[in-house]
Amino acid sequence: MRFVVSALIWVALSMSLCASNVVPDPFSPARFTDLYIEKDEKGKVISMQLSGDVIVFKCIVDGKEIDNATVHPSGDDWFQFIQALNRAKVYKWSSNYTYPGQGITWTIDLAMDDRKQVSGGTNDFPKEGAEDQAQGDPNAGPSVPFQIMWQAAMTLAGKDKPPGAPK
Repeated sequence: MRFVVSALIWVALSMSLCASNVVPDPFSPARFTDLYIEKDEKGKVISMQLSGDVIVFKCIVDGKEIDNATVHPSGDDWFQFIQALNRAKVYKWSSNYTYPGQGITWTIDLAMDDRKQVSGGTNDFPKEGAEDQAQGDPNAGPSVPFQIMWQAAMTLAGKDKPPGAPK
C-alpha cells in the first residue's frame, strides 16, 4: 500500500513539474489553419507557408531558388513551435514595426481556429519586454522575441534543428 501511495505522489509531482515547462495560452496547442512567415535580407528571401498539413520552405537569393523543402511537422514539432510563439509573446506584437532606412523586412501571418496574428516590419523588430512597441534601433539587429520566433520557424521547417536533434 505504501508503495502505491508513493508511486501516485511521484506521478502527481512529475506531472506538475512537466506542466511548469509549458508556456500558457494565448496560443493554445491547436492546429494552425494558416501560416506564412517571410524574411528578406537584401536579396535573400526565406519563406515558410502552410499548405494542407505540410510546411513549404523556400530560400531565394538574387531571384534564384537555392533551397526548398516540404516538411511534415509532427504534433510535437507544432507544440514546440507554439510554445516558442508564446515565449516570444507574438500575440502582443504590433501589426507594423518600421524604422527609416533600408534593412531586413519580415512578415508573419498566423491563424489558428478563430485567432489571427499579422505582424511585419522593415528595419525594426518588437522590443523585448514591451513587444507591442518597436525596438527603434536598426543597429541592434533582430530583437530577442523576433529571434525566438524565427528560430522556432526554421526548426519547424526542418532547417535549423537544435544541437543533438535527429536530422
